[in-house]
Amino acid sequence: MSEDNVTRLPVRYKSHVPEERTLVRPHEVQRYGGCAHNKFIVDDKKLEVECGECGERLNPMWVLTQLASRDMRMHEAARRYKDEMKRLDERSRTKCDHCGKMTRISRR
Repeated sequence: MSEDNVTRLPVRYKSHVPEERTLVRPHEVQRYGGCAHNKFIVDDKKLEVECGECGERLNPMWVLTQLASRDMRMHEAARRYKDEMKRLDERSRTKCDHCGKMTRISRR
């Protein structure tokens, strides 16, 4: 395909987000054969873990890191939610979508 009739826009691309600012790091998302291994079946007697979706045996340490990561993300989301609710509770006025004027927030 010829690029003679293509006009390049003066767009600067954003740099990649640093890994410490992302919720899911590339090494945490591992797909084996199309399965994301999101459900775990733990055999306490054999000390084995298998995927509840595809039945593949999984490394117990890998499963532990997945569960810890999910737990951490859940606690972070709960903390952000609590902070946002506190911020919203402190507000007494908001801008009306209809008229654009500031109006009191009703607390029932």
